[in-house]
Amino acid sequence: MRLDSIPRTLRQKASLAFVLVVLLAVGNVSIVQFLLRESDGMAATLNVAGKMRMLSQRIGLQALMAHRHPDLELLDAIQEDLPSSFEAAYEALRRGGRVFDLDIVPVPAVLSPQLREVGLAWKRYGVAVGALAEAPAGDRSAVAEMARNGADLLARTEALMDGLVVQARAVQQKTLYGAYALFALDLVLLALAGWVVFRRILRPIRELVDQCSALAAGDYSARSALPPGDELGELGQVLNDSAAHIEQLLADIQKKHAALAESQAMFEGLSDNTVAGIYMADENLRFIHANERLAEILGYPRDELAGGLPFKQVFVGPAYEVVRTRLQERLAGHTTGMRYECVARRRDGDPIELEIFGSRMYLHGRPALIGIMFDITERRRAEASARRAALVYAHTSEAMVVTDADGVIQDINPAFTAVTGYSAEEVVGRTMAVLSSGRHDQAFYQAMWAQLHETGRWNGDIHNRRKSGEEYVERLSINTSYNEDGSVNCRIGLFSDVTEKRRREATIWHQAHYDHLTQLPNRQMFQENLRRSIEHSRGGGLPFALAFLDLDLFKEVNDTLGHEAGDQLLRLVARRLSECVRNSDMVARLGGDEFTLIVRDIGDPNDVLPLCHKVLEALSQPYVLGDSVAQVSASMGVAFYPCDGGDASELLRAADLAMYAAKEHGRNQCRIYEAGMRSPAVVRSRTQSG
Repeated sequence: MRLDSIPRTLRQKASLAFVLVVLLAVGNVSIVQFLLRESDGMAATLNVAGKMRMLSQRIGLQALMAHRHPDLELLDAIQEDLPSSFEAAYEALRRGGRVFDLDIVPVPAVLSPQLREVGLAWKRYGVAVGALAEAPAGDRSAVAEMARNGADLLARTEALMDGLVVQARAVQQKTLYGAYALFALDLVLLALAGWVVFRRILRPIRELVDQCSALAAGDYSARSALPPGDELGELGQVLNDSAAHIEQLLADIQKKHAALAESQAMFEGLSDNTVAGIYMADENLRFIHANERLAEILGYPRDELAGGLPFKQVFVGPAYEVVRTRLQERLAGHTTGMRYECVARRRDGDPIELEIFGSRMYLHGRPALIGIMFDITERRRAEASARRAALVYAHTSEAMVVTDADGVIQDINPAFTAVTGYSAEEVVGRTMAVLSSGRHDQAFYQAMWAQLHETGRWNGDIHNRRKSGEEYVERLSINTSYNEDGSVNCRIGLFSDVTEKRRREATIWHQAHYDHLTQLPNRQMFQENLRRSIEHSRGGGLPFALAFLDLDLFKEVNDTLGHEAGDQLLRLVARRLSECVRNSDMVARLGGDEFTLIVRDIGDPNDVLPLCHKVLEALSQPYVLGDSVAQVSASMGVAFYPCDGGDASELLRAADLAMYAAKEHGRNQCRIYEAGMRSPAVVRSRTQSG
């Protein structure tokens, strides 16, 4: 192919690629030359440093020969030729220049201190050499001085050469890295050039080849995306225009076929559904088409139903008259639409309720009907069930509320209004928080929602507030209704006002667990708290103390002032005991004038002694009983769990024994339980005295 036969734009691209290759080659040669010059300069510098080392050694040897053999003519060389060569080399290393037929660059700045050390050592060495030249033959001290300075100069020169070797290696490494970088740059530039050739020439040609192959295979939608501006782009545009023209011709041919196929596919898709029965009927009210679903609804084989079965066989009696009238009006064009419900009869004779839709059409030039039928038998039953449920919902005495998944109220029944005072208009669209009394913390509601999310159910008591502001207690049960996909449809809450019931239950419970006279926990409540304290201590809590108190001289107050005064004194004793202990402790009355204290979380048994003294001091103060004043004291026994008893009865027995010990030792005092208090003789004497 001749050069002038290549299109101009492609020739320009080729010329540009050639110029880039030439520039790359020139650049590579220049960079390599630069790196070699730098490497050669460092090698020459190291060579000169080596010559300086040899010159220093030669000067020393000749000076030593001249000292031993004065008759030899060596002195001029030592004093003129060799020193001038050393100094010329030193100056070349320091400032750069030409020496020994070598072009030298100054040593790197990092080696300048070492070069100055060489210069100073050279001066000292020159003085030593001169002294040796003037010294008499056989003067060993001059020889030794010259040798010492020569060795120092040699060491300094060696150090300089070592530094130059390190620098030379660095330059070599730098040269190697430069070669690597140059190679990498060449690869990048070559890759870039290859990418340009691929992007601008090869890929457009490949795209054109692919487009031509697709067109040859009958795919006239194939298009090239080549930009205009060169011959390849113009060729791609021509191919695009040709393909578009052919495609439009084929589209026009297939348009009518597609419309017909679409209509057929639409009808077949509708007919194949499993929900609605599709039918077609002629003007004589006979079925001429029925889908499988309609055959299932009416109980007939599909072929029998669509083979001309008359409507009169499906719709019997008054239902047929209704259907015939509606269909004839639609065939005559008197109505634009048709929808009605009626009762039909299946092939097995069972009645069935249908919802029918129909419209007029023309088939083979004759009027016909097409429509759908729905089996609404179950829907009617569900509607009847829903109406009954609505009656229950509206007339039940239990309040009902329906919310969405987030607790927003959707509906309420009349009983809800009767309990809360809120009408539907006031609460629908709001959350159940409208009833909140503020008695429950955030943790209560979080636990409720956690259980609802996990099980869909929750029931319990809630303190709420009526519209009037009055608080009440409701017993609430919540159930969740789910959609088929498992999502929440709604939540149904049923509740009733149990305020009075809970009050009665609370009163009964209080009477069963609290002393009616002092309002302190009674023996039953004490036993429950004692068991809980033992379980708490066993579960990792601290030990606790049990104190047993018995009033001294209480019988005299009863006998002297009467039982009413005695009851008043017991109430005052209960009040003083309650004022002495912490909120976490417990005061109980076991009966008569016997009281107990449960002091929890005792780290050290001695910590309970100040409380015991406080109690004894408080109880020993005078009591104003109407017009009279009485004074009693108390005897107190203390036992500790678990060291003094492993269970409730054993611990109570230990505290009781300690209390009797306090009475025996003069009353109005406290005794800590000791193991000796359980001896048979002590127990027997206390039993007899009791």
